[in-house]
Amino acid sequence: MFKHFLILWAFMAGPAMADEAASYFNDARLVSDHVWIGPQPDAEDFSEFAAEQVGLVLNTRTAGEMDQLEFDQANVAQTLGLSYELLEIGQDHPYSPAKLAAFNDILEAHRGEKVVLHCRSGNRASQLYAAWLIKYQNKTPAEALKAIHSDESELTDAMKTLLGQ
Repeated sequence: MFKHFLILWAFMAGPAMADEAASYFNDARLVSDHVWIGPQPDAEDFSEFAAEQVGLVLNTRTAGEMDQLEFDQANVAQTLGLSYELLEIGQDHPYSPAKLAAFNDILEAHRGEKVVLHCRSGNRASQLYAAWLIKYQNKTPAEALKAIHSDESELTDAMKTLLGQ
C-alpha cells in the first residue's frame, strides 16, 4: 500500500516540481519585496510574469542586443498586458548619472508594482539597482551591495559612474 502511495505521490508531484524548476524566479534574485533582478527572460517567462502580476519588465540591454533575440520582448509584454521599458546600458550607451535618473523616473511611474529588472546576465541591472538604492533610497553602499546579493565589499566602477563619483 505504501509503495502505491509513493508512486501516486511521485506521479502527481512530478509536473508541479517540473514547473517549479522551470520558473524564471528560481534564477532571479528578489532584491526587495517587489523587485526581482535576473537574466534575459525567454518568451515563455512573460506568461509567468503576467500570472505573478508583474507590472513592469525593465530591460537594461541595448536595442542591438535585443535584435539578436528570436522574439520581440516589448510585443510579448504588451500582448500580456505588462508594461515594458528599455533603458539601454551597454555599447554606445554608458553608465551615467542621467541613466540613474531615468531609472528612478521609471520606478516612480510604477511605484508599488512588481518589477522584473533584467539584462543579459543580471549584472548591469544589479549595478543600476544598487546605485539607485544609494542615491534615491538613502542606503549605504554596504546595504546596497547586500540587497543585490553581491560579494563585493566596495562599489564597482559602474556604480560610481552612475553616482557621478
